[in-house]
Formats: sequence, structure tokens, C-alpha cells
Amino acid sequence: MNMVIQRLFGIAAPAAFADSGRPPANRLPLEQIRESLQALLHDCKDMRSQRVLYKISVAHTPSELWMLRSDLHQCISQAHTQSEAAERINSLIDVFAGWLPASQLTRI
Repeated sequence: MNMVIQRLFGIAAPAAFADSGRPPANRLPLEQIRESLQALLHDCKDMRSQRVLYKISVAHTPSELWMLRSDLHQCISQAHTQSEAAERINSLIDVFAGWLPASQLTRI
């Protein structure tokens, strides 16, 4: 990422955009991240959940998928409870390890 920003703008990327230090080989593939998010909604069948599943399927980056946490939380909360939603969302932290800076991988 740093190299892309440097090539496009001739500047170094801020530290927040740098790799988190985890080697790329240890990162989960994007498709596995996608499947992990979809699995959280396995028992949520309303229209909002279907929209979130669509957003998951069209996301291009792990960052975009990470930003869908609030949508996931809302769907799960409506089908179950807020504590169940928080527990499911927090289970995603390890899935995103290596893709996002550790400072962004916070629990709900």
C-alpha cells in the first residue's frame, strides 16, 4: 500500500496505511474473510441482512469488509441481542489480523 501511494503521489503513506508487520503469507485470503462475515449472518433472514450479504460480496478490500461491522451488528442485534451481536463481531478480530493496523482491531 505504501508503495502505491508513493508512486501515485510521490509521498510516503502515513503509518496508519502501512502494513501491520504481519507477513502477507499469514494473512487470511480475502475470500475467507468474506466467508467469516457471511457466517455471522447465517440465522438472520430479513431484507437488511440480505443487503449486508450483498455488501460483503462486493467489497474489494479487507478494510471495506471491516467497515461493515456496524451493519452486521445491527442485523444480528435485531435477530438476537446486542450482547450476541458484540460477541459475534468481536470474533472477527483475528480474521483481520495482518490486514489492518492493530490500533483499528478493537473490540465492541
